[in-house]
Amino acid sequence: MEYPFDDLHAGVESQIMNLPAGIPDSDAVTQAKALPDSVGKFMSLGKALSRQLRYREAIDAYTEGLKSEPESLPLLRLRAGRYLTTLQNDLAIADFKKCLSLGADKPDCLYRIGLAHYYAGRYAQAIEMFEDCMPLCDEEMGIAVMYWHTLSAARAKKPPALLKDYHPGMAVGHHTAYEKAMQVWSGTTPLPAMLQMLEDEKDDLEYGIVLYGLLQYPDCDEQECLYEKLLSRGGFWPSFAYLAAWNDRSRALSPVLQTATASESAAMLAISALAAGLSAYQKATVRDVE
Repeated sequence: MEYPFDDLHAGVESQIMNLPAGIPDSDAVTQAKALPDSVGKFMSLGKALSRQLRYREAIDAYTEGLKSEPESLPLLRLRAGRYLTTLQNDLAIADFKKCLSLGADKPDCLYRIGLAHYYAGRYAQAIEMFEDCMPLCDEEMGIAVMYWHTLSAARAKKPPALLKDYHPGMAVGHHTAYEKAMQVWSGTTPLPAMLQMLEDEKDDLEYGIVLYGLLQYPDCDEQECLYEKLLSRGGFWPSFAYLAAWNDRSRALSPVLQTATASESAAMLAISALAAGLSAYQKATVRDVE
């Protein structure tokens, strides 16, 4: 799969922990920086930085543009998205709510407000947002809303009320990964069969979405092992599912992280992810020779 970002890009640790990205400017970033100050310049700069996954710096660029046009819907929407992909959840919610007040696409904003609440562990609010969003969606977006609503309900120990809307043959478009997870939750495909199919999945984005969707499934008794496998496949780390897994792991480590510096926290999380990858590799190697 051709990913929508540059080959040379920032890692998840730098963006979540607000550390230097440690990579040189791309030609597009250099060109944007040379433009005269204007809303157009900061929008171009933010997009070029985003292609390098330098989301923190992109936020700064969009914020500069908003100083002269504080109600620019395109800039607010772009900044809101980057707040979300750096897990700055309350800032993302504030921007998405302002986007709504300016006439932005309602399903898009409600969906992402729901995600921000999910990342923050506010599952009741996430459920509310997804339930408000669902009637406004076509089936392609609806399957994504259903996925995150189902996971929110599982975390809140509530029935997944939107799952009743799932049926085979939904017009899910490119959201096939969300549907695969819902196939298991709906009882259409057994969990072991889906996990077996994932063994051959080469695309990190598809793999991460499906696997994260199975972590909270009631019959899933390999949760820690599956987290290790997912975190070892960070080729598309900006995906909502990978970020959720990273966020879950960081919250599990939070008692230690709270007493550490930002760089120490990033190192611990990076080591955790690397250990996950090594563990998954070792298990795969053992399995291959048995």
